[in-house]
Amino acid sequence: MGLFSRHPTLAVDLRDRDYLLQGCPLVTQDELVVIADLVVRLAVRRPADGETPVLGYRSADEPAMHAVCVTVLRLMAAGLSAEELLVGRAGVTEAVERALSFAPVGAGVDAHVLRVEVRPHDPTLMTLGHEFRVVTS
Repeated sequence: MGLFSRHPTLAVDLRDRDYLLQGCPLVTQDELVVIADLVVRLAVRRPADGETPVLGYRSADEPAMHAVCVTVLRLMAAGLSAEELLVGRAGVTEAVERALSFAPVGAGVDAHVLRVEVRPHDPTLMTLGHEFRVVTS
């Protein structure tokens, strides 16, 4: 039993989700504002034969997963110039995936960043929002 483990309920949600973050403002080290968009696939972990039951997806974890992503993006931006952040998508991907793997939420899913976009601030295109969508294949 891990420090943050939880017991699965009878109705385990096995559907994968996409977390979409749009228009997240980030203040960079050189005090410029850039906007980040992010799509993270939250894939339900499947147990190997003979292992403990699958934990599945837990919608109660969504606010905390959102907070982890926004916090990581803002902390990362504070340590980079706007130019570095605009071209450093691989670093953003790595930071978000690492943070979600260490977070005590989302124990039943694996997080993989599908898309990152960082662009200069444009007040006419400001649409801050986030949502979790069920993946339909």
